[in-house]
Amino acid sequence: MMRVMTLPVLAAALAGCAGADGVDRPGTVRAEISSAIYAPIAQQKVDAAPLTEQEVFPAPALGVMKKESVTLTADCAAAVGADVDGCSQVVRGLFRGPELVGQVAVFNLGDVAQADALVHRFKEELFLTPLASERAGTAMVRAMGHFVSVSWVSAEGDARPDLAEPLAALDLTSRFVQARILAL
Repeated sequence: MMRVMTLPVLAAALAGCAGADGVDRPGTVRAEISSAIYAPIAQQKVDAAPLTEQEVFPAPALGVMKKESVTLTADCAAAVGADVDGCSQVVRGLFRGPELVGQVAVFNLGDVAQADALVHRFKEELFLTPLASERAGTAMVRAMGHFVSVSWVSAEGDARPDLAEPLAALDLTSRFVQARILAL
């Protein structure tokens, strides 16, 4: 099936930088709401343990990208520049590799409805505030029960590396969710 894009949508997709509202965003954002596989952790009250840096980012590197810094805070609004309903914490990691910069953020929300709503907001209106020189690039946003994981990778400078493998490597941080499901 052929999709037709209007000129403003096409221009925004090709530009891959700040949107009309001035929000820095990736050029491509793939977003998924939660699925039935995450039903055991649909509510934070069932899965009440707070996120930890070690749980989400246990390795010093993801693929070719090395962990540069990690922050864990209850100030979810600072991570996106807007209020995030039901968010109790966000853990963010900054990664760098050859000609690459990447960021992963995991939001801990009250329930799956809040997580799915945040995914829609990432797709339509807001995105992570850059931690370094992230610009354009590509991102994956997924709700997994009451969590939302965001992986964003972009080239640094004028480099044009393939971003598929680094994005997949950053997305591996979401493995902690399976451990939480199995622990219930």
